[in-house]
Order: sequence, then C-alpha cells, then structure tokens
Amino acid sequence: MSRALIALSVVALALTPVAAGGVRSGPTTAHTASKIALRGRQGIQGPWRRYLWLKLNRNAVISFTVCAVRSASTPSPTCRPPHGERLPESSTMKLEQRRPGRGWGTVAISREPSLQAVLSNGVTGNRVGTTSYRVTLRNESGRVVETSNTFKVFWTK
Repeated sequence: MSRALIALSVVALALTPVAAGGVRSGPTTAHTASKIALRGRQGIQGPWRRYLWLKLNRNAVISFTVCAVRSASTPSPTCRPPHGERLPESSTMKLEQRRPGRGWGTVAISREPSLQAVLSNGVTGNRVGTTSYRVTLRNESGRVVETSNTFKVFWTK
C-alpha cells in the first residue's frame, strides 16, 4: 500500500465522528472554566499517556490513538466524556497537528465533548522528529475558546 494511500486512509478514519448523534447543545457557555485533557497511547489499547516515544519504520504503519475529553482531568479508558457534558451550541473541538517547520493543521473534528482518532507515521510525515498535537474548542465563528495541553509524539530511529 502506498504511503499516500495509507495517509489518506488514516485521515479518513480520524475524521469519522466519534459518537452517533450530531450536535448537542447545553447550558455551558464560553466563559465556563473547563479543561480539555489530551492523551495518547500506542496502538488502540493500553493506558493513556502524556507523550509517546515511537520507533519509526518507514516501511510499516505504526499507529497510535489520541483522545481528548472536555471537563476531565484524564480520559477514561473508552475516551468518553463525563455524564451530561455538552459543548456550547454551534461549537466544535478540533484536533490539530504541528510538524517541525509547519503551522497547526486540523486532523480531526468533533461536535461532541470527546474526540478520538487513530493516527500513524503516515499522517505525521513519516520522519524522525517530534510531532505535536493540541485540541481547540472553537465557537461558531471559529475563534478559539479553550485549548488542551500539548501532546507530543517523538519519532526515533
């Protein structure tokens, strides 16, 4: 499978909505203090970590999963939001990636208070180095209202 096809497949998977339903709105307002916890893990199982060290093999797909949950100090094993948590009306959470020498680019979007995406070395550029991630909560005009912690993946030889 070509690298471009692998990258497109992973991006398509990442853009798949996390939960069925659609937009949910609630009484939460933009000025409400909340925190978006962003963590990752190698593959699709195991504990959520604040950063990952992964060995790069340019001839194979090395996957990792990221999870962001609003109003939680750490994601649950299933990456579910706290009961009753909702995003402000017409807002979105965006998973953004930054590679060395580049700005932030959107990798996945959720209209729910949690976001989970499976990514790989194909999406991160298939290079040794550090790739950073953050999640932003944006209002309907696209303005950043909240930002998560930064999650980093260190790709080594």
